[in-house]
Amino acid sequence: MTQWTEDEVKKLSAVILERIYEDLKPLDAKKILLLCSGEGDVAFWLAGKEKDFNGRIMGLELDEGCLKRSLERLRERGLEGIVEFHRAEKHRIPFPNEEFNALISEFIIFPTPTPTEIGQVEMARVLRRGGKMILTDIITTKRIPDHVGNELKSIGLNYLCYATKNDFKEWMTSAGLKNIEIADLTPQLKQIWEERYHKNTIPEHKEGYHYLLNSEFRLGETIFYIYVKGEKL
Repeated sequence: MTQWTEDEVKKLSAVILERIYEDLKPLDAKKILLLCSGEGDVAFWLAGKEKDFNGRIMGLELDEGCLKRSLERLRERGLEGIVEFHRAEKHRIPFPNEEFNALISEFIIFPTPTPTEIGQVEMARVLRRGGKMILTDIITTKRIPDHVGNELKSIGLNYLCYATKNDFKEWMTSAGLKNIEIADLTPQLKQIWEERYHKNTIPEHKEGYHYLLNSEFRLGETIFYIYVKGEKL
């Protein structure tokens, strides 16, 4: 998965994490579920966003290495009463109906190496009425040939969801969500990839950057970074 530099994480956080906070605030007293919580970065960021936060943040992570690291970092920060991490299941969420005020699946800044295959219907099941669902994803609107995919993997882009923005809207609607909005974050991400390209001196990466930035499969033509939100009816 793409590993962003510290500077890139700061830029992306200003675009994505701050947007998540604006869509969910105030966080106080809310119970929030994070799918694919990785090493806990988003959970810790949210837990520190408001002074004297007294809600709960629950992270689910399928990758054993990421889960172990998130638990270690949790103990280091002393946030056991606010944040929890549990092992995810591949196809279902191990919590009762209408348990959470918000569900977040943030995949762009801190992508897990082992995504779940949980759909919007199952996500909506654990949301309370009026609860918010926020997803970020990397999509391709047409199939990427294997040789192109291999070149993209060589520069760090080895996950793409084959779907359109309309697919996401239909999935959210079918799951019983309203006020669905889809924002295209591709321009901001393209800028970061272009900066990477200009700094990159590895000859073997040339083809990967060509496909990502200049081919028919390029960002903004076939590949998109999206931010999706909706509210449970």
